[in-house]
Amino acid sequence: MHISNNPGIHEKTHQEIREAFANTIIYCNGFTAETAEAKLQDGSADLVAFGRSFLANPDFMRRIEKNAPLNELDYNTLYTPGEEGYTDYPVLD
Repeated sequence: MHISNNPGIHEKTHQEIREAFANTIIYCNGFTAETAEAKLQDGSADLVAFGRSFLANPDFMRRIEKNAPLNELDYNTLYTPGEEGYTDYPVLD
């Protein structure tokens, strides 16, 4: 099950989903490395997806490993035709 995290969803709802659903649960939407790790450690998620953060950070894994700041996503170029917003984000030095 793939769940988009939303601040309007109460934690009790997430807990009830986990209790009722024994298969794989994937969360997404606005996670940081720290909040994703917390979700994995508390058992409410089996996986956490980083779609937009991954798009804005071609070196996403390296940044996470080094605890480096992530690039801000450019919403004006998100999911638009062409290369802009896909291949022009800076990488770490």
